[in-house]
Order: sequence, then structure tokens, then C-alpha cells
Amino acid sequence: MVVSSYTNSLMGLLILLFAITASTATRDVITSDSNDEAHFDAHQICPRVKDKDFCDMVMESYVGIFGFDVKEVGTIFLDVSTNAAGFANSKILELIPKAPDAQKARLEHCNQLYTSFPQKDKGILTQLLEQKDYVGLNREAGILAKHTTDCEDSFKPAPSPLTRENSNFFNIIDMISVFSCLLIH
Repeated sequence: MVVSSYTNSLMGLLILLFAITASTATRDVITSDSNDEAHFDAHQICPRVKDKDFCDMVMESYVGIFGFDVKEVGTIFLDVSTNAAGFANSKILELIPKAPDAQKARLEHCNQLYTSFPQKDKGILTQLLEQKDYVGLNREAGILAKHTTDCEDSFKPAPSPLTRENSNFFNIIDMISVFSCLLIH
């Protein structure tokens, strides 16, 4: 009974802290200039992702990203994720004909993720970004991250032939997840 009361109090405190942090974070990452155009402080993304070096590399590839508005930053991340999915898909199509039968099923399973992304998932993410549904954007990014992890894990205990491709896609999806989390009010 005492533990349950303590747990409930702790959960309530954590929820309150998350709400305060989320609203403060949003004020810190979005600023407006004299034209009332919202700019996103992209500097806040890389310190929060799992692979900071990958994030820094992506950010450095886009001159001016640190002055872009929210939609422009989101669009860049969606374009990079589409490229990462394309590279993974190409690698899978290259591996399938040569793969042992036990590995073909796993590769075909992973291929569904990477084929679906540009055809379906990117459209969903783009729509959520345009609607400013950052909770939905975060939720969908989480689903994609799980699919990527499932793809990688399906090869265990043997090494995955897609580790680099899965990692790159996961890392850009992680950036989208952090981006959307920072925008949630």
C-alpha cells in the first residue's frame, strides 16, 4: 500500500516534469523573426540523439540548416531518411540472389520496411509534419525505429549483412523522433 502510493506520487511528479520540460523545450527551440516566421533551433537535436556523430554529419551536410524553419528542417530529415531507405533497399536487392535460403526470408522481411518507406511511410510523416501533428510524427518515427531494430535483430545470432544500412536509417529516424519531441507542446 505504501509502495503503491509512493509509485503513484512518483509517476505524477514525472508526468508533471515532462509536461513542464516539453513546454519549455518548445519555447527554446522555436523562435520568430520580425516577419513572424518560425525558425527551429536545430542545434538542440544532436545532443539528444543516440549517435551524435551521425547527426553532426547530417547537419553539416546542409549549409544554413540552423536558420531554417520547422517545415524545412523536417523536410530535410524526411529526404535523408528516404535516401537511407533507398540505400538499404538497393543493398537488400543485391544480397537476395546470393543469400542462403535461411537468410532470404529475413532479407525479404527487411525489404518490406525499406520498400514501404518511400511509397507509404514518408507520405504519412510528411502529412503529420504539414499538419503540425508532432505527437503523431513522433509516434510514427517510433514505429519505424522499432521495425528497423526488428530487421537487424532478425539476423541474430549471425551477423546482419545490413548493419550499416539499418544503423543509418535508425539514426535519421532517431533525429526525426528527437525533432518531433522537441516540438511537442
